[in-house]
Amino acid sequence: MNRRTGRADGHTEWWARDHRCNLAEHRADDIVISIPGHGRALLTRVRADDGRDHAEIRIRLALSPVEGMARRQLSSLLTGIHTLVGDVVRRPRRAA
Repeated sequence: MNRRTGRADGHTEWWARDHRCNLAEHRADDIVISIPGHGRALLTRVRADDGRDHAEIRIRLALSPVEGMARRQLSSLLTGIHTLVGDVVRRPRRAA
């Protein structure tokens, strides 16, 4: 039994149980947030080959056809991501 995963086969309890576990990493099922006509986001928990867990986020958003507005949307998106990442990394980690 692997202490880190709790399973004899080395997989985590939350792994997706399909082809997504590859390249020495384990991947959970995607969590999808979809706003039809506007975009979607996917969040995936990933355990790397060094044993560290990560959150992988993919976002696809519709931008305005007006260039100036599209640039403002991108700026707002980057500001929001910067704030989100900063909030998450500043939280202290708890030992399991």
